[in-house]
Amino acid sequence: MKHHDDLRRVREQDPYFAGTLAKGLLILQAFVGDPRPHANSELAAKLGLSRPTVSRLCRTLQTLGFLDHDERLDRYFIGPAAMALGYPYAINLPQLGALRPAMQELADRIEGAVSVGVTLGLDVIYVETSTHEQGTLMRPGMGAVRSVVATAMGRAWLAQLRAPERQSFMARVRRERPAEYARCAEAVRESVSQYAHRGFAINLGDAGLNVLAVGVAARLRHGPRQLLFNGAVSGLRTKKARLLDSVGPALVQLVQAADRHSGLQLY
Repeated sequence: MKHHDDLRRVREQDPYFAGTLAKGLLILQAFVGDPRPHANSELAAKLGLSRPTVSRLCRTLQTLGFLDHDERLDRYFIGPAAMALGYPYAINLPQLGALRPAMQELADRIEGAVSVGVTLGLDVIYVETSTHEQGTLMRPGMGAVRSVVATAMGRAWLAQLRAPERQSFMARVRRERPAEYARCAEAVRESVSQYAHRGFAINLGDAGLNVLAVGVAARLRHGPRQLLFNGAVSGLRTKKARLLDSVGPALVQLVQAADRHSGLQLY
């Protein structure tokens, strides 16, 4: 949900839905896609909320440490309490600690980055990344947000869905993010159709910055969410043939080992 109209639709369907709380969380979510400092008027226009409502909610979030306020600019930016919220999620993935050496070894071998993420709405959230010191130009850390359809790990997740679920998801992307759909739909179809044969999905630079990637959906789950693995390399140093013949199979081996030795549930 990104807008007040979305909240209204949910509230009409669910009498237990807490609208005021949701509005405050929408304000925090606004900084995910645009992390620069925001004025109340910007947040109100972006979210479809009234300025007095935004002012009250921002003041409350500031008091609790989720927002900070720059008096000189008269703008809010994300506060340290928001960052702290991610810590309990990360530490409740204890078996990722056992995977870090293997992830780092693979990142060094492919001279890139190996990441783990989970889906949230139309995006994937990165929860762990190991990187080679001279790897990809894009090194997403914990909490980084990327599109499902524009990432190899997201495409791997899509390949695991039943066809009706995948079609429904892609219809939502087309409706809510038409430019993203136009850019990535064909690449998603290719990855999904080849996933069973290859064992991994691919990204041949759709996300920009000359980054190529492979993705594998693990059987491992954290609560209700499937863990997704991504291996990214520099497109300036890696050709598609190496991605398919070496990087992809290596990530598949890592995920298969994780599935075998870590159990299928992390808690």
